[in-house]
Amino acid sequence: MALSYNQKQCNIKNSYRYGDCIHNVEEITPADDAFHGSKKRLSAEWWYFDVLFTNGYSVHMGCRTFSKKKLGWVSPFLEIYKDGKLEVEKKKRFFFKNFETSKEFPLIKLLDKTIIEFDYKKFKETGEWIYKINMKIEDCEANLTFISTAKGFKIETEAESWTVASPKANVTGEIVFKDKKMKVEGVGYHDHNWNYTFLSALTYGKGWYWGKIRSNKFNIVWANVIKKDGKWDLLAVVNDEQNAFYNINPENIIFKPENYIRDHRRKTPTRFTLKINDVVNNIPIVADVEMDVKDLHYSSVLSAPYWRYHINTTGFISVDDKKETIDSMQIMEYLTFS
Repeated sequence: MALSYNQKQCNIKNSYRYGDCIHNVEEITPADDAFHGSKKRLSAEWWYFDVLFTNGYSVHMGCRTFSKKKLGWVSPFLEIYKDGKLEVEKKKRFFFKNFETSKEFPLIKLLDKTIIEFDYKKFKETGEWIYKINMKIEDCEANLTFISTAKGFKIETEAESWTVASPKANVTGEIVFKDKKMKVEGVGYHDHNWNYTFLSALTYGKGWYWGKIRSNKFNIVWANVIKKDGKWDLLAVVNDEQNAFYNINPENIIFKPENYIRDHRRKTPTRFTLKINDVVNNIPIVADVEMDVKDLHYSSVLSAPYWRYHINTTGFISVDDKKETIDSMQIMEYLTFS
């Protein structure tokens, strides 16, 4: 895919112009991952967690809110996969009156039960980002601890806001489903979106591809926003083992979806290429990654078609003079409003 649109670097540290928007990648505080809400119009806000466990299972879970001021609803969700194939899918919906939260730090309570909580006390003592998830929906349950191992960041625009609070985390705990109870450990991820309205979908983009790529020392969070004029807004943020993040110039990113199939009457790609070749703060950063679909899970968000991919990922990431190869399973998604 040739990058056909003109994108220029802005005079803001760690900031670039992506299409019509300036994305300034910034450091975060716990308040960035707390509940923001909406006063002007009905807005979607969600906390997303996923984990790839060492035993072949994986989990996607979190909570979505749709609200304006103090009216709306809250929907927790929990999905469990085995080798990329969906085994359990659970979700519920609660009126906003049953929802308790905080604007200081991440906290979600439903019917007086805490299901997502950030360890704010530990953060103030040590600076660590630790999350406790205790979610039970019917006979399906996840009790997990996320300990972040990579520096979080945020991107805020007029159209939407996004914080990647845990680009990579060590995860331990247990999951319960189908009369099974198992201890688990693995590598996880957590982000949080807010200020997403119907106006965002109309003005910012008609959908996106999004995912992350991990090696032992490095981590890439990437996205490709599909614009209504047939163009793309690309972004990638790379974490290294020194607890730093690097915002990649979109002119130095190539993203290519290919090998399309028909799935749920939609043209859906099953192979992706991501290439990065940039110098950030005098540090050369290069990545060349191929992503091949192992399995697809089709769903919908606000009636918009949505696919969660489990993908076999191969290639390499290098930062400065350190290079690591990749050969592992990852999770990504594709959503379209058209």
